[in-house]
Amino acid sequence: MAIEIINRQTTKRLDVRAVRKQIEKIFSTLGISGRSACFLLCDRRGIIKLNKKYFNRGVYTDVISFPLADKVNPDYLGDAAVSVEEAVKACRQYGNSWQDELLLYLVHAVLHLLGYDDIVPAKRRRMEKKQQEVFDCVKTRKR
Repeated sequence: MAIEIINRQTTKRLDVRAVRKQIEKIFSTLGISGRSACFLLCDRRGIIKLNKKYFNRGVYTDVISFPLADKVNPDYLGDAAVSVEEAVKACRQYGNSWQDELLLYLVHAVLHLLGYDDIVPAKRRRMEKKQQEVFDCVKTRKR
């Protein structure tokens, strides 16, 4: 399994190895161990740039995912950008720690890479339910 993590943010000091372990737990919980993906950890400005470049929307968001699994390389799920700065900002609103909010964003990103959708209300509810299940499972697993 190749999980690549690129840390391009300065909002919080991160232990990239700990983030990788969290992603490995997410993969394990979802039964997709052995698959690969790349995660870009960025700030608000970085995610706005990506949103503008790829979706023509110059606004911030928490996660942008690019599912890329295909017949040539079915083990490569794709790429995801996660805004650490947005996690820090949102944690105050939702009463989470920024680390828990970041974990939630990582789960959200992986689910998008697996094809989950949060645009249509019924699909959003399905995704939110799965997201909470995976988050709870990863959060309670021993380190």
